[in-house]
Amino acid sequence: MDTVTAGPTSASLLIGAIRRHGARTALVVGEQTLTYADLDVLSDRLAGYLSRQGLGRGARIALHLRNSSEYVVAELAILKLAAVRIPLNELMGRPELAYCLRHADAQVLIAHAGLPQPEAINNSPAVLRISVPDDMPARPGEIAWNEAIFAAPLEALIVAAPDDTAILAYTGGTTGHPKGVRHVYGRMAINLLAHVVCGDVRSDEVMLLTTPLPHSAGYHMAACLLQGGVTVLQPRFEAKGFLDACARYRATWTFAVPTMLYRLLDAIGEDAPDVSSLRTVVYGAAPMSRPRLEEALSKLGPVFLQIYGQTECPNFITSLSKDDHLNPALLASCGRAVPFVEVRTAPSAEAPVGEVEVRSPYLLREYFKDADATAAAVDDGWLRTGDLGYLDNGYLFLVDRAKDMIITGGMNVYSSEVETALRQHEAVREVAVIGLPDADWGEAVTAVVVREGETSSAALRAFAKNLLSAYKVPKTIVFADDLPLTTYGKVDKKRLRQELTDVGPRS
Repeated sequence: MDTVTAGPTSASLLIGAIRRHGARTALVVGEQTLTYADLDVLSDRLAGYLSRQGLGRGARIALHLRNSSEYVVAELAILKLAAVRIPLNELMGRPELAYCLRHADAQVLIAHAGLPQPEAINNSPAVLRISVPDDMPARPGEIAWNEAIFAAPLEALIVAAPDDTAILAYTGGTTGHPKGVRHVYGRMAINLLAHVVCGDVRSDEVMLLTTPLPHSAGYHMAACLLQGGVTVLQPRFEAKGFLDACARYRATWTFAVPTMLYRLLDAIGEDAPDVSSLRTVVYGAAPMSRPRLEEALSKLGPVFLQIYGQTECPNFITSLSKDDHLNPALLASCGRAVPFVEVRTAPSAEAPVGEVEVRSPYLLREYFKDADATAAAVDDGWLRTGDLGYLDNGYLFLVDRAKDMIITGGMNVYSSEVETALRQHEAVREVAVIGLPDADWGEAVTAVVVREGETSSAALRAFAKNLLSAYKVPKTIVFADDLPLTTYGKVDKKRLRQELTDVGPRS
């Protein structure tokens, strides 16, 4: 065994946990149940196979997998090799997938056979491919998953050092190519503990996860493993399936984005399954409509915990506690800085809203291969988040992404303010506000609305005029059946802008 280095790492914490919890149930995926001991054995074998291919400390291993036991086993094997995990969302397009693999210098790709193959890139380095069968058998010419996990176990654990690279996480890529966010093992140990403490993850937890493990859900799952709880994984979110699983397993904890919660609320009727076991519902990634949040509180009780985080500072920058949700004045806030984080804004006398800046022991180490982007984002230990907001008695109120702020006729319009106003109309189910190029105004405030009742563009504009300054009222309102989402569950405003710019706005 390697000499143990000073300081805890996410690897040492999680490997110790799975060995400590032994016979306890760790994971439920469909009809498959695995104990902590099962995860230990399977990850030892996969790590052993990879080790005999010459892979160890610092090896870059990409996971392009759906929510599955294979993802969990592969993640633990990576920890045992002190290797680098490159989590790739299953919904990535082929060009983006290929870009991330090449940019990360990936040496291994573990992927479900039915997912798209990365687009070929000339002069790409050779990548060892391990194929996990799903609706399709393992791909010809690739190593079958069963071959890898029935190999001899790892002979000796490789102990990660705190400054070894743990994760290369790629941002959503809303502008240009996604950036590779490099996190190290020591900082991820602190982040893991933050997820346990700030996410109220307990040792008897039954955590139901339906969002992609390569994103936020993976961090929550790791916290559950550390505590010895049970993780129930579903491959995707579907409201009825979620409610049935919650009742069947008596789920106590879950994570959702607002769109998912809206669909759950619509599905909860008199004959809905019993979900009274839920004691913690964590939500984030986007603000939640005030009326629907109040509806959620009335239907499920004071179980909600809002989090605000970024890929660069995973999941926990601020949190709005369960008690905070009982104060109507705070429902527009994303909460206070968690104990591990400092938050400040950079307002001026003329503009009380400023860019949110964050300092934490679990910030990214750098943007991989991009010193200029790192220098632009991190100054003296403070991360510029790109979000605009203000602090009031320690509570952070976000108003927009800096890139989503609309400048119309020389005036600044925060899209979230317009969205909040329109959501108060009873016929508005969902709304996204964007700026579109306009010859007169520079940008025209444009609202894309999903209706749940009868209304018209003129009626909504008249409603908005009673709540907003004239220059903030949408000049155009477009009706849609739904709003496009990114692979991370956020409204895809880039796509909306592109679609409406291509076809021209319509009222």
